[in-house]
Amino acid sequence: MAKDTAILRAMEGIVKKIGYTVRWERGQFQGGSCTLVGNKLIVLNRHHPTEVHLGILARTLKDVPLDDISMRKGMRKHVESIIRRYSSE
Repeated sequence: MAKDTAILRAMEGIVKKIGYTVRWERGQFQGGSCTLVGNKLIVLNRHHPTEVHLGILARTLKDVPLDDISMRKGMRKHVESIIRRYSSE
């Protein structure tokens, strides 16, 4: 679980670096990414498990070249693995 949380935080940092605002909200919604009044936004539902959050962030990052994003080598492997797993869904 701690590893998934670390990967989630790393992926959240990546989407912020590429211009998204990440909002953690409560409510009856799935979550996802959108553009609202010209601003890129990702909304994550606090009630959902980490796995759902990873999937939303992975689908957002599937077409982003990560080569220009600075991160530890081990974390890069985990992030790329998560993106591959969820982007095919």
